[in-house]
Amino acid sequence: MSQYENEFSNFPHKIITLHHFKDVDDTVAPIINQINTLRSQGLYNQASRIIENNKDILQKYVIDAVNCRTIEEEIQNTQKYAKKIQQQIYIQDDEPDFCEEDDIWIGVI
Repeated sequence: MSQYENEFSNFPHKIITLHHFKDVDDTVAPIINQINTLRSQGLYNQASRIIENNKDILQKYVIDAVNCRTIEEEIQNTQKYAKKIQQQIYIQDDEPDFCEEDDIWIGVI
Protein backbone atom coordinates (compact mmCIF):
# COMPACT_ATOMS: atom_id res chain seq x y z
CA MET A 1 0.00 0.00 0.00
CA SER A 2 1.34 3.42 -0.93
CA GLN A 3 2.33 5.81 1.82
CA TYR A 4 1.46 9.47 1.36
CA GLU A 5 4.11 12.15 1.81
CA ASN A 6 3.05 14.66 4.45
CA GLU A 7 5.99 16.97 5.05
CA PHE A 8 4.65 19.62 2.64
CA SER A 9 1.31 18.20 1.49
CA ASN A 10 -1.76 17.02 3.38
CA PHE A 11 -3.55 15.57 0.33
CA PRO A 12 -5.73 13.45 0.35
CA HIS A 13 -6.64 14.32 3.95
CA LYS A 14 -6.93 18.02 3.09
CA ILE A 15 -7.49 19.85 -0.17
CA ILE A 16 -4.48 20.74 -2.35
CA THR A 17 -2.99 24.19 -1.75
CA LEU A 18 -3.69 26.80 -4.44
CA HIS A 19 -0.74 29.17 -4.69
CA HIS A 20 -1.96 31.71 -7.31
CA PHE A 21 1.50 32.63 -8.56
CA LYS A 22 1.83 35.64 -10.85
CA ASP A 23 4.11 36.58 -13.72
CA VAL A 24 6.45 39.48 -13.07
CA ASP A 25 4.79 42.81 -13.76
CA ASP A 26 5.70 46.50 -13.41
CA THR A 27 5.06 46.48 -9.66
CA VAL A 28 7.94 44.08 -8.91
CA ALA A 29 10.09 44.28 -12.06
CA PRO A 30 12.69 46.66 -10.55
CA ILE A 31 13.21 44.37 -7.55
CA ILE A 32 13.39 41.23 -9.73
CA ASN A 33 15.87 42.92 -12.09
CA GLN A 34 18.05 43.96 -9.13
CA ILE A 35 17.98 40.38 -7.77
CA ASN A 36 18.85 38.92 -11.19
CA THR A 37 21.70 41.42 -11.65
CA LEU A 38 23.18 40.53 -8.26
CA ARG A 39 22.88 36.81 -8.99
CA SER A 40 24.58 37.21 -12.37
CA GLN A 41 27.47 38.94 -10.57
CA GLY A 42 27.71 36.09 -8.07
CA LEU A 43 26.44 38.24 -5.18
CA TYR A 44 24.01 35.64 -3.88
CA ASN A 45 23.99 36.83 -0.25
CA GLN A 46 22.98 40.35 -1.31
CA ALA A 47 20.30 38.97 -3.62
CA SER A 48 19.03 36.78 -0.78
CA ARG A 49 18.79 39.78 1.56
CA ILE A 50 16.72 41.70 -1.00
CA ILE A 51 14.40 38.70 -1.36
CA GLU A 52 14.07 38.39 2.43
CA ASN A 53 13.43 42.14 2.85
CA ASN A 54 10.73 42.08 0.16
CA LYS A 55 9.24 38.68 0.97
CA ASP A 56 5.70 40.02 1.41
CA ILE A 57 5.79 41.70 -2.02
CA LEU A 58 7.54 38.85 -3.85
CA GLN A 59 5.70 35.82 -2.45
CA LYS A 60 3.33 35.58 -5.43
CA TYR A 61 6.12 36.16 -7.98
CA VAL A 62 9.03 34.04 -6.75
CA ILE A 63 8.82 30.28 -6.39
CA ASP A 64 11.20 28.88 -3.79
CA ALA A 65 12.26 25.36 -2.83
CA VAL A 66 9.38 25.01 -0.35
CA ASN A 67 6.85 25.80 -3.09
CA CYS A 68 8.49 23.31 -5.44
CA ARG A 69 8.58 20.59 -2.80
CA THR A 70 4.92 21.21 -1.92
CA ILE A 71 3.90 20.93 -5.57
CA GLU A 72 5.99 17.75 -6.01
CA GLU A 73 4.46 16.10 -2.95
CA GLU A 74 0.94 17.07 -3.93
CA ILE A 75 1.42 15.61 -7.41
CA GLN A 76 2.93 12.45 -5.95
CA ASN A 77 0.13 12.07 -3.39
CA THR A 78 -2.47 12.66 -6.09
CA GLN A 79 -0.92 9.95 -8.27
CA LYS A 80 -0.88 7.50 -5.36
CA TYR A 81 -4.48 8.33 -4.51
CA ALA A 82 -5.64 7.95 -8.12
CA LYS A 83 -3.88 4.61 -8.54
CA LYS A 84 -5.38 3.35 -5.30
CA ILE A 85 -8.92 4.42 -6.18
CA GLN A 86 -9.13 3.35 -9.82
CA GLN A 87 -8.31 -0.07 -11.19
CA GLN A 88 -6.26 -0.05 -14.38
CA ILE A 89 -6.31 -2.55 -17.22
CA TYR A 90 -3.13 -2.84 -19.30
CA ILE A 91 -3.08 -4.59 -22.67
CA GLN A 92 0.52 -4.91 -23.84
CA ASP A 93 3.28 -7.45 -24.43
CA ASP A 94 5.25 -6.95 -21.23
CA GLU A 95 3.85 -6.53 -17.75
CA PRO A 96 4.02 -2.83 -16.79
CA ASP A 97 6.38 -1.85 -13.96
CA PHE A 98 3.71 0.29 -12.35
CA CYS A 99 0.87 -2.21 -11.86
CA GLU A 100 -0.87 -1.99 -8.51
CA GLU A 101 -2.27 -4.98 -6.63
CA ASP A 102 -5.79 -4.87 -8.14
CA ASP A 103 -4.77 -3.90 -11.68
CA ILE A 104 -5.21 -6.29 -14.59
CA TRP A 105 -2.55 -7.03 -17.19
CA ILE A 106 -3.56 -8.75 -20.41
CA GLY A 107 -0.54 -9.95 -22.35
CA VAL A 108 -0.75 -9.68 -26.13
CA ILE A 109 0.24 -12.87 -27.95
